[in-house]
Amino acid sequence: MFSISDPLQPDRLSRRRFIQVGAFGSLGLTLPQILQAEAADKAPPKREKSCILIFCSGGPSQLDTFDLKPDAPADIRGVFRPIRTAVPGMEICELLPKLAKQAKDFSLIRTVSHTDGLHPSATYWALTGHKPPKSTLNITPTPSHHPALGSVLSQFRPAPETLPSYVLAPQLCYDVGNIQPGQHAGFIGGSHDPFLVEGDPSQKEFKIKNLTLNDSINMNRLHGRMSLRTSLEERLAKLGESIQSKTLNAFHEQAYHLLSSDKAKQAFDLNLEPDRSRDRYGRNRYGQSYLLARRLVESGVRTVMINDNIGINNDRWDTHSNNYGTLKKNLPETDSALSSLLIDLRERGLLDTTLVIWMGEMGRSPTNDHRDHWPQCYSVLMAGGGVKGGRIHGESDGHAAYPKNDGCTPGDVLATAYSAMGLPESTMIHDQLGRPLPLFAGKPIKALL
Repeated sequence: MFSISDPLQPDRLSRRRFIQVGAFGSLGLTLPQILQAEAADKAPPKREKSCILIFCSGGPSQLDTFDLKPDAPADIRGVFRPIRTAVPGMEICELLPKLAKQAKDFSLIRTVSHTDGLHPSATYWALTGHKPPKSTLNITPTPSHHPALGSVLSQFRPAPETLPSYVLAPQLCYDVGNIQPGQHAGFIGGSHDPFLVEGDPSQKEFKIKNLTLNDSINMNRLHGRMSLRTSLEERLAKLGESIQSKTLNAFHEQAYHLLSSDKAKQAFDLNLEPDRSRDRYGRNRYGQSYLLARRLVESGVRTVMINDNIGINNDRWDTHSNNYGTLKKNLPETDSALSSLLIDLRERGLLDTTLVIWMGEMGRSPTNDHRDHWPQCYSVLMAGGGVKGGRIHGESDGHAAYPKNDGCTPGDVLATAYSAMGLPESTMIHDQLGRPLPLFAGKPIKALL
């Protein structure tokens, strides 16, 4: 490699270096061009973009989080008051003071709107960007569904082979005991399904399943088994491969790399994190899940989806009858976790390459005594990864019930995310029969990019 020890002081260059420069000059290269090429050669490799999607299943109330209406009648505005943020003109709930200080790092979309008030089909719309086949409670994941954002990024923005591309924690999203759609790979194939991390990472006994070997198997035996499997698969491939066999092969490969990679094990190990950091995020299930997401993208995982909900009934955000009591507990936890995530990403130089999305599948109705399902207008927070900070897109009406201007759809939100991640609007994905289908189901919000 050609190098010059002090390009700013050419009088100190050795005779040999000047001869090298002269040789390159005979090829039509000037000294500035040579130095520029050398600097590019020495530059660290460009970091690939990652995405952290925080999904608040149930429907956080826009009126009590990011779109308060203090001048609305008392039976609509609720009990919480707005506070100023670091961005003039942007106000958010008084229970989010730490996040308010980070407002220059994030933007709010206040006019996301659709027509589906049922959790399962609304979740499908929110997480895939595509309108569900029908509005129904009886919609569970199938291989014919559109893929989740994490699955799409797994295909187009894969992680290094020692790490999973798409991790989902701390549980799958459920509604009344049924797995919600929109979390899996659908028709692009099960090899892009999420690596599932289940449990409560705030507990001392928390441990990632499938990241440790059985006591009866050491690394040499693992390598031997993998070599044997590879040999058998190569022979079977001559007889033809099915989608299912490809999926199983991909899972076996992923399992092998995870079991044999110290980097992967360290990324998932929250015990390596300082106590002060764990305390700052919050010693609860979701605070530690946000922290785990940061550790994973820092290690090279491309997409982490955090399901920010409790149990099987979405009672963390599906706040029908106890809206204010529930939010008085949940919003301070969110405040600590989300603000810490943004601070850490910025201080570690990761915010520019890490897209953070905080959203639900709907909002809540503008009625004080009973905040019901309300998909007609709700808020989404986006930060980093190429999305501009300190912006408010769209304005809702005086009751935060309908978009007043710049309304957008879940498809527009995901189109914005895909654009921020570097995917062009012309991107096509292929179904199980190989037919090309458009990835984008909406238009990117250009004002945020």
